[in-house]
Amino acid sequence: MKTDDLIADLASRATPVRPLPAPGLRALAWLALAIASAAAGVLVFRTRPGLALLVTSQDFLLTAAFALATAGLSAVAAFVLAVPGAERSALVRGLPVAIMGMWTLTAVMTVLEESHGLTGVSHWYVCAIRVAAIGLVPGIALVVMLRRAAPLRLEWTGALALAGAAAAGALAIQFICPIADGGHALVGHLGPVLVLAAVGSIAATRLLVPNSRTRGPEHLRT
Repeated sequence: MKTDDLIADLASRATPVRPLPAPGLRALAWLALAIASAAAGVLVFRTRPGLALLVTSQDFLLTAAFALATAGLSAVAAFVLAVPGAERSALVRGLPVAIMGMWTLTAVMTVLEESHGLTGVSHWYVCAIRVAAIGLVPGIALVVMLRRAAPLRLEWTGALALAGAAAAGALAIQFICPIADGGHALVGHLGPVLVLAAVGSIAATRLLVPNSRTRGPEHLRT
């Protein structure tokens, strides 16, 4: 088939395409949903005792800021990566990774300062499950939104998507969990964010590519 004939054939079968909103706008819409999901989680699981005093604590506010920044910046980076050629600098995906790194470092330093290691991580799994549960709706929504685009760096996009969704759950758990222990926060609150980021990277093809089994090797993954 000649090139002109091929172009004519493809044009005859093409359907109207509605451009997606800019990555920043899509990220804002998703972040509104994520915050709503976090608020709903707080209402369902109820706030921790002494919350009024805790919200003035520097450690509490710093951890909440890390969670919120991870959720927002991860979503922005994922939406940018979902548009081929939109990423002008690796800083877009490097910034949420840096925030997660600072969050992890702060959590580890807190454990070291408390001088009893991970002996206080009891019931960590309860918080981990709640973090995942609260982040479930934002996670599904984000994956669906990303599948409508065309992410090429699949592992990065998948990791950032699930990290952002889990971070929304971690933000909510700050207001819910009554256990004031650094080891518990590291394993039960931050742990799910890091674990789900790894899961997102590993399962990126299945999560983000419709009919991934039929896609050829020409689809770039890294």
